Amino acid sequence: MNLLKSIVNYRCPRCRSSKLFQEPFDFQNPLAMHDKCPVCDQHFTPEPGFYYGAMFISYGLGVFYMFLPALILTFGFDWPVERTMTFVLLLAAATFFRLMRLARSLWIHIVVRYDGRYHEKTS
Repeated sequence: MNLLKSIVNYRCPRCRSSKLFQEPFDFQNPLAMHDKCPVCDQHFTPEPGFYYGAMFISYGLGVFYMFLPALILTFGFDWPVERTMTFVLLLAAATFFRLMRLARSLWIHIVVRYDGRYHEKTS
C-alpha cells in the first residue's frame, strides 16, 4: 500500500496494515484510536499531546478546501455571500470528523517512518 492510500485509509504508518481508528464510527468518541498496532506494536499516541500538531494540519486543510468552493460560488456563479457562507458552514459540519481523522493520520505518517519488514510478514 502506498503512502497516500495509507494516510487516506487511516492505516498504521509503520506497517500500513492495521487501522488507526476504532470501528464502527461512534459519534460519542469520533477520534477513538487503538492504543497500538497489533501487527508491529507501534503506539498510536507516542506521547501526551502528540496530536497537537494535527490541529494545524486540520486548520490548513479546512481553509484550503473551504476557500476554493467559496470563491467559485461567489465569483463564478454570483451567489450572494450569505448563501455561500451557509453552504461553506454546512460543508464544514458535514466533513468535520473526516477532516480531523485525516489530519491525525497525516500527522502520525509524518512523524513515524514506514518499515517494509512488517508489511512483508502480513502479506
